[in-house]
Amino acid sequence: MNTRIGFVAALIVFSVAQSATAQQSAGKLTNKDIWASPLFSAEMVGGLASMKDGLHYTVLEEEGGQPAINQYAYRTGAKVATLVKAGELVPAGGKEPIEIEGYSFSGDERKMMFETGSEQIYRYSSFAYNYVFDRASKKLSPLSDLTKPKQRLATFSPDGSRAAFVRDNNLFVVDLATMTETQITTDGAWNKILNGATDWVYEEEFTLVQGYAWSPDGTKLMYLRSDESGVKEFDLTYYKNQLYPSEYRFKYPKAGEDNSQVSLHVRDLAGGLTYSVPLGTDETDIYIPRLGFTPKGQPWFMRMNRLQNEKLLYTVQLPPTGTKARPVPTEVYRETSPTYVEVTDDLYFLGDGSGFILTSEKDGWNHIYKVSLKDGAQLQLTRGAWDITAVKGIDEKGQRVIFTAAKSAPEHQDVLAAPLSGKGVIQLSPISGVNDAEFSTGFRYFINTRSTLNSPPVVTLHDGSGKQVKVLKDNAKLAKTCAEYGLVQRELFQFTTEGGVELRGWMMKPPGFQSRERYPVFMTQYSGPNSNEVLERWGGRSSLWYSLLAQKGYIVVCVDPRGTGHRGRDFRHITYGQLGKYETEDHIATAQWLGRQPWVDKDRIGIFGWSYGGYMSSLCITKGADLFKAAIAVAPVSNWRYYDSIYTERYMGLPKDNGKGYDDNSPVFHAVKLKGKYFLIHGLADDNVHYQNAAEMTNALIKANKPFNQFIYPDRNHGIHGGTTRLHLYEMMTEWLERNL
Repeated sequence: MNTRIGFVAALIVFSVAQSATAQQSAGKLTNKDIWASPLFSAEMVGGLASMKDGLHYTVLEEEGGQPAINQYAYRTGAKVATLVKAGELVPAGGKEPIEIEGYSFSGDERKMMFETGSEQIYRYSSFAYNYVFDRASKKLSPLSDLTKPKQRLATFSPDGSRAAFVRDNNLFVVDLATMTETQITTDGAWNKILNGATDWVYEEEFTLVQGYAWSPDGTKLMYLRSDESGVKEFDLTYYKNQLYPSEYRFKYPKAGEDNSQVSLHVRDLAGGLTYSVPLGTDETDIYIPRLGFTPKGQPWFMRMNRLQNEKLLYTVQLPPTGTKARPVPTEVYRETSPTYVEVTDDLYFLGDGSGFILTSEKDGWNHIYKVSLKDGAQLQLTRGAWDITAVKGIDEKGQRVIFTAAKSAPEHQDVLAAPLSGKGVIQLSPISGVNDAEFSTGFRYFINTRSTLNSPPVVTLHDGSGKQVKVLKDNAKLAKTCAEYGLVQRELFQFTTEGGVELRGWMMKPPGFQSRERYPVFMTQYSGPNSNEVLERWGGRSSLWYSLLAQKGYIVVCVDPRGTGHRGRDFRHITYGQLGKYETEDHIATAQWLGRQPWVDKDRIGIFGWSYGGYMSSLCITKGADLFKAAIAVAPVSNWRYYDSIYTERYMGLPKDNGKGYDDNSPVFHAVKLKGKYFLIHGLADDNVHYQNAAEMTNALIKANKPFNQFIYPDRNHGIHGGTTRLHLYEMMTEWLERNL
């Protein structure tokens, strides 16, 4: 399998639970416990990859004081071999082994590729050096000349004979037998042309990072070319450790502004020709959010219009190798919506070439459909008043599709299977809680990670029918630590607003809760389209902070408003064209409902959120000024005109067509209503939600002569992290809340 395993995701603190800092006496929580110690770190199975035989998997873990890639048997969960130790990875002529930051296998598993020296670009992308390791000879070779710039997106061809990567916005191929490098494209240029990699907005909003794909036989490459010459640039300023600030400029299309112009190409490596693929339209303002090859080796791509309310799939007939005829695209699927059509990874082609499966909301809920390539006939495989959350793949031998869904309740996620005949649904994971699974090649086994509201993740090994084989990580030590520190339990609740909307949430009550006392309430939320915060899963460090606040005497509440997921298409899409309107109404209704409870001090209700959640907390403290005493907004959008094209236009349309929708629920236009305490926090190097949003909110508050608090984190991006940053942030927010709520 050509699966890239990231070291950061792989080693979720495999040794921190044993750290000396964890050996301290239990008591009340502190922010230092939560944000600056490994005390509450969960043990996971890191760097997991199924091997080609479907009987074994590999794990990146600590062994003998150094990282190692170990092989385990699915049948027993027992370790059977150590494939490579980090100490073996010493380049020719070198003295020290490289640091493993990611790894992948070639298709025949005779070679491995290791990533090292990575430098983050945006949310998912990075530069790195890559090395190829021959498992038989133990030889480690750099994929490319180390005197040249680092690579991006390095992958093996499926047959293991070649590798591809992107450097300087151009696509390269390496013949691994001779290590000969061939440059496929030559026009790549920073902030102008990208080949094989995607631009900022495709990466962020379509989660499409690798803009190229190998054919199954490794003889062809399909790649996306993006011309971003006409896209306007955004500037970020960095201050750290330099006499003069430095500037970083990148292409960022805001709502209504020019996007990159995209084209598709196929390189025939055997014939040495590159073909331009017709996109089925003369329109240039389009998106190509997905591309690839079918198992039979036929190129395919997805095309969407600018408004994202039309999604089309095409297969492509290529000319014979070495000939210069024009490729021919054929439309095989079309879906339209009066609002928008989502782009997901729930698209899989059947191995026999007969068709593909995908998900659609067309019947009111997100379900799986099988589509014939012969005549376009569609068979709905799942149905009911519940949503598919992700498709894991097609079990060809078992003739079933594997997926996760919120079937048993909106707060749950189950691992399920449905026959390709469309008859019935089979439960594979335990019912309730939030389950997620990684399947073996061939779907004979899976490793499931399950947690609940008040219990840490448990990682278990199962056979393909769902029978549990072994517990791999029980996190019993973490559960014991949580109990010792008196973590406050979360409980689910529901209520119906005066407008007749049923809302679902969770709540934490202070230790020793007395129904005759009146407590301040701290509301937390995210509220973005098709998101969910009210899930029966372990909440991680954020939930620990909420427990800290509960220990300080606050009731902590989280509610998912209209627009969020797991409640069907209508519940999600009601916010189309007017983001913020219904979500704010629902949070105001929540505050009103809470204020009527005899154990709530209705004059001390606050609200917090980050990103979209910060946008919502800013709207609630202004539009709901009579209900909310305090609000914290971290990295908020303050006006949808400042945010990117793909996300904003998907839910709002174009600014020129929906100016009222853009402005009616932008916090900058409601600043004059502010009555309570408002704390605005932003990272100055936020490439996603730009500091411009905080600056404009600041100007609006100044113009309205409204007092507020603000804190800026220089050189920090949207996540506001690194070193002691998170500890500082949460200490500040805790102290501010204690003074103002």
